[in-house]
Amino acid sequence: MTKTALILANPTAKRGEAAVRRAIAKLQAGYEAAGWQVIARYTERDGPRERELVAAHADDVHAIIAIGGDGTVRETVLGMSDAQRERIPIGFVPMGNANVLAREVGIPVGTEDAAVAIALQGHQKSMDVGAVDGHPTFLLMLDAGYFAQVVHAVSASRRRAVTRWMYSLGGDVFYTFIGVLKLLTPNRAKFTVTADEQPPFVTSSIAIANAAVYAKTGSFCPDADPGDGVLNYNAARPGKTLGYSLAAMSAKPNESLSRMQTAERFTLRANKKPFLCQVDGDPLAGGPFTELTVEVLAGHYSLLAPR
Repeated sequence: MTKTALILANPTAKRGEAAVRRAIAKLQAGYEAAGWQVIARYTERDGPRERELVAAHADDVHAIIAIGGDGTVRETVLGMSDAQRERIPIGFVPMGNANVLAREVGIPVGTEDAAVAIALQGHQKSMDVGAVDGHPTFLLMLDAGYFAQVVHAVSASRRRAVTRWMYSLGGDVFYTFIGVLKLLTPNRAKFTVTADEQPPFVTSSIAIANAAVYAKTGSFCPDADPGDGVLNYNAARPGKTLGYSLAAMSAKPNESLSRMQTAERFTLRANKKPFLCQVDGDPLAGGPFTELTVEVLAGHYSLLAPR
């Protein structure tokens, strides 16, 4: 029986549609040389379509390759059924802004041919997923509090024509600008965190990480591993949000500024004001929240990675 590969490509990814088209052509040539059939689809122009495309094609394919950013992979994985995830590996050709998932498992960023080769012939690596209130939701990280406020503000700015151009000039600079503004926000929401059977604590910002890398060069949890069956966390100590943020963005988290540990399940409860969340660099819909649970789903999908 002839095997089939499904390519899901985001033409609006950071590296541009021309680069995405080149990757599609190289993947198609590689698969066809091996005797495979290829279905190639664009995932979005006016909004994400990964889940819709997975529903339409995944029952009949043997591999899915995501071309885009971390969000393209996340929406692909979350659109798959249990049976589909058990038999279909996911390949990733990174074209986004941060490409954290690629950095985490060693897929080259900015080296198109090498990433395509891994998507065609990589080793299947078992990967965990984070669930929110029982539903698979994130691949890399959930953040509540300060950094979630930044992500929500940047996302809103990118939707407005009057400020969208600022992001296009430099995403990293724009995030820094918004981050400084949000540090000046008074009366930041606080919430109580219970992690497994550990004593509860209060914080205004927590990163629950399934990956060591944050953004491009930062790290909240240097020991986090997306395939170890647990989630790491890093929570700001009272009055230490600025130091906590700077330490994380310089990849040097400090226990004098934050509380760090691992757990499999978390409960977050707002103290007075509800809090915002972001997952994998995108706003978590449904907020602000007064309470939510977060837990790890071990070995949830397979990613094609370097051996």
